[in-house]
Amino acid sequence: MSQKSKKICVFLPNWLGDAVMATPAIRCLYEQFNGNAVLTALGRPHVLELFDGSPWFDNQIPFQIKNAPPEQSQYHIIRRFRREQFDLALLLTNSFRTALIAWSGKITQRIGYAKLGRGLFLSLPVKIPSSDIPLVDYYLNLVDAVTGKNTPNDPTIRYRLELYTTPEEEKLGDDIWNNLGLRSPEKVLVFNVGSASSIVKSWSLDFAVELSRLVVDQLDFDVLINCGPDETQTAREIVTLAKRKHVFSMADQPLNIHAGKICLKRARLTVSTDSGPLHIASAFGKPTLVLLGPTSETYIANPYLDRNILTRHLPCSPCYSKKKCPEKHHRCMKELTPQLVFEKIQSVVNQ
Repeated sequence: MSQKSKKICVFLPNWLGDAVMATPAIRCLYEQFNGNAVLTALGRPHVLELFDGSPWFDNQIPFQIKNAPPEQSQYHIIRRFRREQFDLALLLTNSFRTALIAWSGKITQRIGYAKLGRGLFLSLPVKIPSSDIPLVDYYLNLVDAVTGKNTPNDPTIRYRLELYTTPEEEKLGDDIWNNLGLRSPEKVLVFNVGSASSIVKSWSLDFAVELSRLVVDQLDFDVLINCGPDETQTAREIVTLAKRKHVFSMADQPLNIHAGKICLKRARLTVSTDSGPLHIASAFGKPTLVLLGPTSETYIANPYLDRNILTRHLPCSPCYSKKKCPEKHHRCMKELTPQLVFEKIQSVVNQ
């Protein structure tokens, strides 16, 4: 076996959805070096789990800012970089801190966007795009800077989101299906109505209840309510209020990335706000219906994907607010009514 000549560390985005939208860039980087580089991923532990089963990374380095165990602290990461002598750092993150870590770790080449005053710590500061571009392009531009713009032009290759599952995750999926009594995956729709990054992106509990009833009563599908650790009470309430035996929640199942991945991979369709589960389902090639409120269509756009985006195109949108509606009406989500969403679900499942 030939010795790999280059040691590369990819600093992964902090949010799950962003990390998924970085997969085309990661794949292009991996293929560009054609197995002649050791690729290491650095990121939050739950983001690293997203890449379990993928062929791209030889190593992983978990990193946390708050309440980090010693081996995941900034000091430890810098010492590790110096000890292992990395050749290149690709910073898919935007923070000042990560650029400082790469520089302090004496990584020879440090490539990232020149923003937030971190340009001094980058060996190749990349100019920030002059206008809003899809996040997939935002990350691919950085790989173009590494490879000399040799990434593929064919959109079906360049923009393809991609995730993998492990045999352990597949077994977990079997267990969840059996525990809940779900029917065939072709008869299961996943609903994700919350958002870990912004409460303003969330859809109302009452709407989720009404939509669940419509799907069960008129389409004879199972509805699986996805949730994170902070959303279990809402998920349970949706099941209770729906009063339908074919509405289930993940609240009492393993609440980790592995369980989320396999359920989104198996389901017939995912209905989601602009959050991680949306992009995970897309990366497995599953149909997705997007409840898009305060964020931009451009941000999540992907020329390869035929996403079904429901949005109201209000004069105040996008606002990118995270905690409350600046206009105090939240029309961007309130006008996405259950009946409107259900009609779109019908058109997708009947295709």
